Amino acid sequence: MPLMRRGERRRAAEEDVAEGRGGGGAGRGRMAGARGAGRGRMAGARGASAVGSVMLLIARLVRLIVGIIVALIVAGILLKVLSANMSNSIVKDIHDVAKFFVGPFNDIFKVKNPKTSIAVNWGLAALVYLVVGGFIASLIARAAPEGVSPRERV
Repeated sequence: MPLMRRGERRRAAEEDVAEGRGGGGAGRGRMAGARGAGRGRMAGARGASAVGSVMLLIARLVRLIVGIIVALIVAGILLKVLSANMSNSIVKDIHDVAKFFVGPFNDIFKVKNPKTSIAVNWGLAALVYLVVGGFIASLIARAAPEGVSPRERV
């Protein structure tokens, strides 16, 4: 049986119940386990569940990292626009980290006011990180097979 995406397994189970091919755990009890029916499918489905869990975890980590990077860039924009004391070590560190991530976006738009220039160029960088990072995370999450939970019967 091929791996199914989210929702497909549930729809298939509902169709099986509607057509009288199975469903519910009441009639399957010990006999199915004694005959060994479905053990290979069960192992495959649980393996897919494990792979899916890892891929979803990776997608969440990508979203978290992108969120942190965007937050640092926005904090750098606010510190510069609000004229924070650049000799303060915290302000300087946040600005330096944000400057590292927005390096490729420097001077895309030439604006005479330096604060406006940073706000526009760094804001564009934050937007690009957010869109591209979200897209990559959603691709990873969509590629995750659903499998079954260990408590669910196959």
